Amino acid sequence: MEKAPSKTLQEQRPQEAADGTLGLEGFARLFGTSVDALPESCRALIVEGDFRYRVLVGEERDQTVLDVLKRVDSGQFTTAGKEGKGRWEKGWAENLEGFRKSGRDLSKLVPKYIRPLQAIRLDQNYVMPRDPNFELKWYEIFQRWLFTTYFQEAKVVYEFGCGSGINLAALATLYPEKCYVGLDWAAASKEIADEMAQAYGWNMKGQQFDFFHPDKSITIDKGATVFTVGALEQTGRNHEAFLEYLLEMSPGLCVNIEPIVEWYDENQLVDHAAIKFHRQRKYWEGFPGRLKQLEEEGRVEILKAKRSYFGSLYLEGYSQLIWRPR
Repeated sequence: MEKAPSKTLQEQRPQEAADGTLGLEGFARLFGTSVDALPESCRALIVEGDFRYRVLVGEERDQTVLDVLKRVDSGQFTTAGKEGKGRWEKGWAENLEGFRKSGRDLSKLVPKYIRPLQAIRLDQNYVMPRDPNFELKWYEIFQRWLFTTYFQEAKVVYEFGCGSGINLAALATLYPEKCYVGLDWAAASKEIADEMAQAYGWNMKGQQFDFFHPDKSITIDKGATVFTVGALEQTGRNHEAFLEYLLEMSPGLCVNIEPIVEWYDENQLVDHAAIKFHRQRKYWEGFPGRLKQLEEEGRVEILKAKRSYFGSLYLEGYSQLIWRPR
């Protein structure tokens, strides 16, 4: 895993800390790649976009941290786990309704948790973007880079916890010739995948699937790519059943884009707030260590473990854990 940038905010002059722009080098660093390796389409989106931001300092930063900690301590957040299915069914049903009413407009698949007009996390600081949709536009570039880098050779792709369908839509737009399976415990997610297939002619289908009780009759094609984005977080410490399912099905590649609490620095204030939020919500924990144990046993190979150093107000949701069964 890559280290945090060595130049901290405290080591910069105040005028340097006040403003910044996330350019080609910044995107490459956050993705864990080089500028030369960025696809041309990603470079164009970075250059065309407005990725300017203002680093929060002094009282403004303190107030942001305080607000986050107070909300975490208030207990108002729901927690992850089996009991949350109804909440996600309702949320994805809202995306499904918007998708239908708009005439199958893919932009209606953006999850509600990607919020505009608020501070975001960057390099263990809070920053205020100039563009209110900074996070969404960053994520769209991240999607394109991720899918171009790791999904190009796969003939069949499975997304577990496909939610609103935003990732399947981006993938199928990029690679319309591939076969896609979107799996989620919410019936609304299955309907979104099926309706995208009908509306756009994609080779795509939806299926219901429960991380806590994997249905082994749902098999994975040999050599297929499996991925999750902000989905395994809902399993807390109960991820072993799904992990064993993957080991038994033995896909060609597993890509997990998730918040990983073990990769924060507990002695850094902004990270400390994320740790408190993560654990208050009982998001997944212990998976990286379990995967490392399996690697030592010769059962998996870890190809990449990369902290994102980018995220929303409360946590970094885009860290990369890429591996494959042996």
